[in-house]
Amino acid sequence: MTMNMPAAPAPRGTVSPLTFSDEELEWESQRLMTAIKQPRRWTLDICRTIAPYTLEINRLKREKDVYLIAHSYQTPDIVYGVADEVADSYSLSKSARDAEQKIILFSSVRFMAETAKILSPHKIVLHPSPEAGCSLAESITAQNVKDIRAKYPGVPIACYINTTAAVKAEVDVCVTSSNYLKICENLPGNKLIFIPDRFMGKHLQNALAGKKEVIIYDGECEVHAIFTGEKVRSWKERASEDGYDLMVLSHPECDADVLEESDIIGSSEVLMTEAIRLGNEGKNDIMLITECGTADRIQAESDSELNLIGSCVMCRHMKATQLEDILQALREPLPDQIIELDDEVIIRAKKSLDEMFRFTEM
Repeated sequence: MTMNMPAAPAPRGTVSPLTFSDEELEWESQRLMTAIKQPRRWTLDICRTIAPYTLEINRLKREKDVYLIAHSYQTPDIVYGVADEVADSYSLSKSARDAEQKIILFSSVRFMAETAKILSPHKIVLHPSPEAGCSLAESITAQNVKDIRAKYPGVPIACYINTTAAVKAEVDVCVTSSNYLKICENLPGNKLIFIPDRFMGKHLQNALAGKKEVIIYDGECEVHAIFTGEKVRSWKERASEDGYDLMVLSHPECDADVLEESDIIGSSEVLMTEAIRLGNEGKNDIMLITECGTADRIQAESDSELNLIGSCVMCRHMKATQLEDILQALREPLPDQIIELDDEVIIRAKKSLDEMFRFTEM
């Protein structure tokens, strides 16, 4: 019942890396294999194939003063091969804001790269895969937010960070999966609007019942929407029959009936930290209800022999980026790989992100 992880992505062959010495390539291949810690999927031969790409990308980062940020859902060759920082949305937002380098390359989906541009408008922000969108971000528009505000005048609008810059410009505060409960609880008044994730909104309604009325929007993440409470119960029953003492860890973008079956609910970083903690305590049978990049990181960063049980669901948007895309963007970015936003959108959207930082650090 171990997790059914997708195969390691092979280079497409669309970009040719530089030639390096045999010694450099072998050292880099060994480094990658040791860091990724999945020798069956990421074999030494596969690491030898990608080593020329990681070597050149890391060289170009130094030469061009680039800070490469990657979300946890990116593939291990990016996470452990070339990223300067890997985390969830809140930590990466702070990193984008505080980075000293003049260029930020965001290996992720577009709304995250837009967030980096909002927080560092004077910097060049590169997004290697312009086609990498987000089903949740695409579920709501700025006009939708304007219509909601007109319907509920005076009610604060909290916006999940998985949204476009244009949407962020129309709301009062942004939130992430690591701070949405704290921020929404501390917003003024006894009513709030939460957009666009209906599952996270439902969790918020339950958490704030009796304290605040929470009005929600009908958006969802296509990855986390796949999970259901019925599926989780079935997996738990099978695990119990096979003698596993299963701990279920779920992301709050899942439906309420999934969260009811969960032992721990939290952001990608929380799930990773808690899985590693459980392994250190001898509780090695873990089911992750989230995107499979979190499982990759847990396997790489845990010293315990964890038994990750269940089914991995891959985000097609997060997995769109490959090393070749990053290398090409670093060599000579195309116009659609450079994030450009209207000044007015940046100014207004930054207010909602600044409010997020203020509430979180209260």
